[in-house]
Amino acid sequence: MIYVSHKKERPINEVNRAYTFLRDQTINFGFPPGERINEVKLASGLKMSRAPIREALNRLSVTGLVRFEPGKGFFCRRLSVNEVSELFEVRSDLELSAIEKICINAANKDIHDLYKKWLAIEKNESTLSVDSLVDIDESFHMGLLRLANNNERINFMKNINERIRFVRQINLETNSRRKKFINEHTQIMEAIVNRDSKQAISLMNYHLGVNSQELKSNIREGLSRIYSRNIGLD
Repeated sequence: MIYVSHKKERPINEVNRAYTFLRDQTINFGFPPGERINEVKLASGLKMSRAPIREALNRLSVTGLVRFEPGKGFFCRRLSVNEVSELFEVRSDLELSAIEKICINAANKDIHDLYKKWLAIEKNESTLSVDSLVDIDESFHMGLLRLANNNERINFMKNINERIRFVRQINLETNSRRKKFINEHTQIMEAIVNRDSKQAISLMNYHLGVNSQELKSNIREGLSRIYSRNIGLD
């Protein structure tokens, strides 16, 4: 009988558990912006040593969700209007270039499968919570990027999604915006189904609204909610 030791599995599982918890906390600002992250307190709360906590924080620092200061430790990210606006600009670059590739190269079946999935969501829109809509929005846009078949583009977008999620949520809180949101996605898909890249890009550009006052207002609103005091929106 061969004995297989599982001693190495537990640290890996603990790192993954710590990473998932800390990622969710930073995405949703469970830690106040700029606050030092207390590793000892986290280790006690998660009932694990500081080693997996530290490894998870190192991974998060690479994604930009936390920052490390030598001699001081890890801190929750700070945000500015400019930083978030720039993330939306990069997102726009990634998605618009993806649409062009989709309209040229994606298989008809893959395009129609995504379209059918979206139509089912559209039908049940009124039953969905804001959190569900945020998840659906991310899933829709990631689905488009997967159709473009570029893994690096997908990885960049995953990181951006984590850093702008709070703006997405604000954008979907009103009923009027929800309906507009649904209609815009449907129109984008219809243009892609028709392989009309020019129309699809135009619709996506409008949908993302990178230079719109509405987006800037949502970013400012999001930052105002996250920070419990006056902040410099520079």
